[in-house]
Amino acid sequence: MLQPPIGLIGLGAMGAGIAATLRRKGRELRVCDAQPGRAQDFAAEGCLACATPAETAAGCDVLVSVVVNAEQTQAVLFGKHGVAAAMSPGSVFVMCSTVEPAWSMALEARLAERGIVYLDAPISGGAAKAASGQMTMMTSGAPAAYEEAGAVLDAMAAKVYRLGDRAGAVSKVKVINQLWPACTSPRQPRPWRWGCARASIRRRCTRSSPTAPATAGCSRTA
Repeated sequence: MLQPPIGLIGLGAMGAGIAATLRRKGRELRVCDAQPGRAQDFAAEGCLACATPAETAAGCDVLVSVVVNAEQTQAVLFGKHGVAAAMSPGSVFVMCSTVEPAWSMALEARLAERGIVYLDAPISGGAAKAASGQMTMMTSGAPAAYEEAGAVLDAMAAKVYRLGDRAGAVSKVKVINQLWPACTSPRQPRPWRWGCARASIRRRCTRSSPTAPATAGCSRTA
């Protein structure tokens, strides 16, 4: 049985690597990027270049967004020719940006009103690992998201951590990973280091009820 195409929006260093990995694994791709001409560059690799996010979403059960931040994600979904109006009920929006946990949870609820399933899935590992399929994904979302998009995630990454059954959990872990090295640097006095870490993580991560605090003990696919 033919697999439906995957939509991919954002063809920067990480997005381009993901596109190359998915094509190498035989997946049909519809791609789009805000920079004119970038999507067309991928047509030679067998991708279908689309002019708008909405066009990218057509016929896709899974759409992967690899843009920089929450603002760009908002534009992809709800801006002019956004994908939210074009995605079918039951389809999955995989969001690979690092965002505030509360924002991610609010987005999950907003998309659910449209019947769209949301997967919080920030990525790490760098462009080279994205291109080789060796990157790591930390994810959280409803079981329905994994049922529909699990095979796509496994094709994209060597390690896929599942941190919870709703959005926000993985964003909290990603925030901790980003803040901890700076806040606990040996260059800073120990009392300051621990105070910074506690205050920063509490401020960024406890605006909503916690789910899973770390990857330890969480399920992983490889």
